[in-house]
Amino acid sequence: MNIFITGISRGLGKELALHYTGLGHKVFGFSRSALDNQKNENKKLIDSKNFKYYTGSINIDSDASAAIEEAIKFMGSIDVLINNAAYKLFKLPDEITAEEYRESIDTNLTSQIILCNKVIPHLIKNGGGKIINMSSNAGMVSYEGGTSYCTSKAGFISYSLSLAKYLKDKKISVNVISPPTFSTGDYRTTRPEINHTKLLQSEKVIKLIDYIVFSKKFITGKNFPMFKLKTLIKYSVLKQIEFLDYLFQFRLK
Repeated sequence: MNIFITGISRGLGKELALHYTGLGHKVFGFSRSALDNQKNENKKLIDSKNFKYYTGSINIDSDASAAIEEAIKFMGSIDVLINNAAYKLFKLPDEITAEEYRESIDTNLTSQIILCNKVIPHLIKNGGGKIINMSSNAGMVSYEGGTSYCTSKAGFISYSLSLAKYLKDKKISVNVISPPTFSTGDYRTTRPEINHTKLLQSEKVIKLIDYIVFSKKFITGKNFPMFKLKTLIKYSVLKQIEFLDYLFQFRLK
């Protein structure tokens, strides 16, 4: 299987690349930052005959086109696209600059939409394929410091579900995964002060991605939220309130 993954320089993207190359699949990565070859796990990837990557920005159209071209040269085709790149910005609305808003929306939504558009013709030519878009709980619930991030991730969910309807008859599945903040090896290293045992572990996210990638069933148009209990309760309550508000409208007539 030939898998194209964005955001492979660290975190989940890197762990996915290690996971799939370890299983014998070919992986092509696309990342703004180069892999640090001083780290053992990075060196393992770089030395793997099943792995290659392109350094560039997902927000630059020519970089995205070049990465796809290089991926097809290396792997021959693309079977699975995993959109994992993300720009995490958490500030109060009146503290976010116009440029930061643009960066957040471009990286988390617009550029990933454009990347899908560039990959879709190759999937159609191959007779089908799979697109997995990484969103977030933040796209389903809201908080005051998340105006840019929540907006972009909510848009990514809606885009993915809409795209799934269009591509369903073309044998291309589109699904979106919406986890909370979760712990990766890199995150544990950079933020050791956090109690990572209380966070969702990246292994569970990878397990869900595996379910979609390797399923023989045609699974499409699904949003897979991975809520923590507290967030699940909040989300369920908010949805219930929305339903009650809808019913209340009939009393206004």
